[in-house]
Amino acid sequence: MSSEVFKMTGNYFPNMHIVLQVLATSSCGLVYAGMMTSWGFPAVALPEMILPDSKIHFQGEQSSWFASVPLFMCIPGSLLGGLLCEKVGPRRLQLFLAPVLCASLMVMNVASWQSVQEAGAAETILLVSRVIQGTMVAFLFSVMSVYPCEISDERMLGTLTSLTDAWASLGLLLCYLLGRYLSWPTLSWVLPLMTLVPGFLGLLISLESPLWMARKGLDEEARETLIRLRGTPEEVNEELRVVRNTREKDNITCFESIRMAARIENVRPMVISALILVMKQISGSSALMIYIVKIFQMAGVGLDPHFSSVLVGIARLSCNFLGSALILRLPRKALLISGNITTAITTTAIATFFFLQSRGDDISWLSWLPVVSLILFMIGYSAGISPSAWLVSVEILPGPVRSLGFGVGLTCYAISSFVVSKTFEDVAAAWGLHGLFWAYAAGSLSFILLLVFFVPETRGRSRQEIEDIWYGKREEASVEKPVP
Repeated sequence: MSSEVFKMTGNYFPNMHIVLQVLATSSCGLVYAGMMTSWGFPAVALPEMILPDSKIHFQGEQSSWFASVPLFMCIPGSLLGGLLCEKVGPRRLQLFLAPVLCASLMVMNVASWQSVQEAGAAETILLVSRVIQGTMVAFLFSVMSVYPCEISDERMLGTLTSLTDAWASLGLLLCYLLGRYLSWPTLSWVLPLMTLVPGFLGLLISLESPLWMARKGLDEEARETLIRLRGTPEEVNEELRVVRNTREKDNITCFESIRMAARIENVRPMVISALILVMKQISGSSALMIYIVKIFQMAGVGLDPHFSSVLVGIARLSCNFLGSALILRLPRKALLISGNITTAITTTAIATFFFLQSRGDDISWLSWLPVVSLILFMIGYSAGISPSAWLVSVEILPGPVRSLGFGVGLTCYAISSFVVSKTFEDVAAAWGLHGLFWAYAAGSLSFILLLVFFVPETRGRSRQEIEDIWYGKREEASVEKPVP
């Protein structure tokens, strides 16, 4: 029967399976871009909210909570999101939560109404909406990796999944670009209309993950979906066979997973995997994402702060594509180390600029330095650190603890992202911006030490060879095989 269906659809729409994969992953990507607009929104909204004639009056640390509370919500939400994804399905979870995220972004416009401001409720509405945004983003975070991987076939997998970071960068770039021309109340509804709404509409006509269906025992539904998403009946049968075998092999209890994670040979890779994701944030990337406009305002470089932020956003988006190409051709550690060298040099350069500024020196001849340094920082981060860190943090985990270990790593990543962004203003006030950026440079150097002494190279090695490194069979895994 499946062969007949393939022949019929192949005669009329030979590439329909590719169209369906691109539709699903692009719709998911637009949702991801919408998620990232909630993270980037404070970068352009806060500078406007704290103007002398602004009707928004944050008290104490409310402004820093407004900026960082979505990151805080990712701490408990990252683990719960994975459970929800597996419970209801990755596509269905997006259809449930994307409208809530959209509404929570749009409702911030209510805080600009005069009657709401006169009632003193504007700040409360903004903070509550940010909590809801953070919760939705946290629940959706794991879907952004799972759904594109499970909807794509082997030929399209590398191309479609490598664009994940690019969708995130697109969301941030939209914030910086539109924030230059639109007020924050207008921006609060324009951004979801450009990202979440079309993403939701695309998901309505997309297919659910066939591998999720197979894991749930819905074999017939999974087969029908795979027939529409794959090029040949052989691919359908092979994917279903692999899922069935995995379902039987990995059917272990939560208690068994925890017991295996407690073994010393599994503890070490789990700790190193978590440290990779933590160090990824210690270089200051999350703080720069949120406070980039403010940084350029304090630098006073002459260029419009929003325009400077757009230049950095374009560099980030462009280098996502470069990073996706490099990760297929170069060793992971080389990319990570070179990326951290770049971020260490650039944050040191910015720290030096702000140090000279704090002394009252004439720095007019260095007005170009903050913009150029942050563009180079984003090149090193987006092309070298970000894609490789995510990949290596998963690859080094032994199979028996991979799911649990990555869940722990995501939680540590969320904690470090929140701490780095939440403490930006406090540390800048205590140490000065030069002290803050020197701390980011030290973070990059610490990451390099971790990579050199504790992280094995994973490119060209099978999963078994990587596990042998942790289980004491180093001599068998010491030779790196060529990648075809």
